[in-house]
This record gives sequence, C-alpha cells and structure tokens, in this order.
Amino acid sequence: MSTDARILVLSAGLSTPSSTRMLADGLARETRQALAHHGVTAHVDTVELREVAHDVVDMLITRFPSPPLSTVLDALRAADGVIITTPVFNAGPSGLLKSFLDAADPALWHGRPVLLGATAGSARHGLVIDYGIRPIMAHLRADVAATSVFAATGDTGDDGQGHRDATPLDQRMARAARDLAHLVLQRRGRTGLTDAARDAPEADGTRPAAQDTDATGGQPQVAAGLDPEFADFVPMDELLGKRTD
Repeated sequence: MSTDARILVLSAGLSTPSSTRMLADGLARETRQALAHHGVTAHVDTVELREVAHDVVDMLITRFPSPPLSTVLDALRAADGVIITTPVFNAGPSGLLKSFLDAADPALWHGRPVLLGATAGSARHGLVIDYGIRPIMAHLRADVAATSVFAATGDTGDDGQGHRDATPLDQRMARAARDLAHLVLQRRGRTGLTDAARDAPEADGTRPAAQDTDATGGQPQVAAGLDPEFADFVPMDELLGKRTD
C-alpha cells in the first residue's frame, strides 16, 4: 500500500493575505504531522478559490469548466482528504465557497474525508460551521471530520475587548487534524489511529466516551432489521417501561 496521501486545501478567502488562508495553512501543517505519525507522507496542494472565481461563475452558467477550474476539480477527484476554510459573511460561508460547491459534481464529494474551518472577526459566529456548512457537506455525502475549527480575532491575539478563547487555536487545529488523518487512513484501508491515540486525554483532560460492545468484545449489537448506525436504538416501549412515575 502506498505511504503517500494527497491532501487538497481549498481556501475561500477573498483577500491576500487573509486569516482564512492562515487557518488553512495551519490545518494543512497539523494534518501533515498527524499522517506522518502513522508513516504516511502527505502531499498538500493548496488552492485559493479567488483565483478561479470567474471560472466558477462561468461553469455555473455554461456547465463547462475552464482549464484552470478543471485542474482544481481533477485535484479534488484525486484527493485522499480535503481541508475547506472560509470567511464568514452575513452569518454564513462566503458566496465563493457556495458557488464552487454548486459547480462541482456532487459525486466528487461522496465518502471523501473533509475538514471544515472558518474565520470571522467575532466569536459570535462560532456556530456558522455547524449550521451553515456542515449540512451542505452532509447533503453532498462527504465524510466530514467531527471536529471543525472556528477562528476569531481573539484566537490569534486580543480582540480589543480582552477576550481570548479558552482552548488555544493550535490545540484545536491539532485535534481536528487527527480526526481528518483518521478518516483518510480509514478510506485508504488502514486502521487509522491507534487505540492509545484515540483514548488519549484531550487538552481539557476529558477522554472520549466508551462505546458498549457485545459479549465477544466486538462491535455493538444491532437489532434485526436495523442498520449498524442505529446500534444504540432503543424501542419506544422499552423506554416507556423504564419510566418510574
């Protein structure tokens, strides 16, 4: 099996330099280190979507990609994992990112590991990834990392009001990168993170919740007729039977 992995970084920032690109570079660096820990060399290709903005609009109208945009789409098709970062505009992702997602063939995202990041000037936009971007990627059937990274002004310095995030940005980027690396390794048919790495305490001292398994120590038991994702399903009558009114 190849020990190389291709990581595509899509930065939807509109200025140069931009905090969105800085976040993208940080996530790429941490992902490279997380994969190297498992003996995999990450080859990172970074794309500034602003450089193909006109091409994206043209494709939305004509449905034919230009040569520069075709290169980006080919890189997406070949990627083992994707990092997406966007600024927050009007309480949502940038129109540039949404236009690119609209233009690209949805099949390109099916099962592809994706790490999400966003930047804004205020921590009040901290939930924009979960309500504005993650649902789109779920609709496209991407394999989105559980941990995403939102960076506000207070993450890189004082925001002018004396506010700083309780968890340093570097720690959050490293945790998100480990999640993406695990998904990439799974997709490539490897085991992913070791048990020790998965069970390691987080920065706040907490540990991942344990999952119940069957008597053989294998996967959780699944009731007949249910998909594995519903392994913890409890019928309503059993729930009602447990009430102690």
